[in-house]
Amino acid sequence: MNTIPPLLGTTLSGRAFRIPEDLPLTPIALIFGFDHEARHDVAAWKKFFTMQGLDFLSVPITPIVVPAIAMSDTVQAMKSHVPPGAWESIVLVHKGGRELLAALGWQADPFAKVVLMADGKVLASHGSGPFTEAAAESFRLI
Repeated sequence: MNTIPPLLGTTLSGRAFRIPEDLPLTPIALIFGFDHEARHDVAAWKKFFTMQGLDFLSVPITPIVVPAIAMSDTVQAMKSHVPPGAWESIVLVHKGGRELLAALGWQADPFAKVVLMADGKVLASHGSGPFTEAAAESFRLI
């Protein structure tokens, strides 16, 4: 897959965000979590990308289309334990999840899904199983 389908979301700070249109041209990792239980795996990927010095977005995503307002309880819960300085690095996606799953052949499960993008193009992806050093190998840029 050369790119991903359009996704619509909102940063934790409340700014509308479109993926891939609003992504930087430089490499950035998108760490998707389709299930609340994926948060542990998301944290492992975030730690890895931080150690690599690679920018990332944490992207909680629903496989069904929901109005952005329907995610307000989730937003409030996340804001209670995420420092305000990190709110722009979290994009809650409410439209496009089903298409993303289908396009990449992924299943919504308790593991993070990761895509490395630059200039709107997919450079690498991981969509099966938990974070491992072997899975992270294709994401090493530095």
